[in-house]
Amino acid sequence: LAFDNDQLSAATGSEVVVRFTNNSVALSHNWVLVEKGTKDDVASVGLVVGPDNDYVSAGDERVVAHTKVLDPGATGEVRFTAPVAGTYQFVCTVPGHNVTMFGDFEVTP
Repeated sequence: LAFDNDQLSAATGSEVVVRFTNNSVALSHNWVLVEKGTKDDVASVGLVVGPDNDYVSAGDERVVAHTKVLDPGATGEVRFTAPVAGTYQFVCTVPGHNVTMFGDFEVTP
């Protein structure tokens, strides 16, 4: 339960496209970009809203962007404008995955 890359970066204001392929043969995963230090709380709320909401609460201001939950072998993507400079985190919010499936997303000026 880990992403291939645990470090990503982009420049503030740039158009970012994250293409995520779920290489698992058995488990579903998603990719969620959140404010630094909130990954576990966002995942806890995701547990409550469940799989019909891709384990992401609609309107959660801590979430910058996210993919849908992808079945094993599926590929999805998310497009967004890189936020203000700083360090963010990306995480899989499928229940229990946030413990090991996360990384840093550095946004540079």
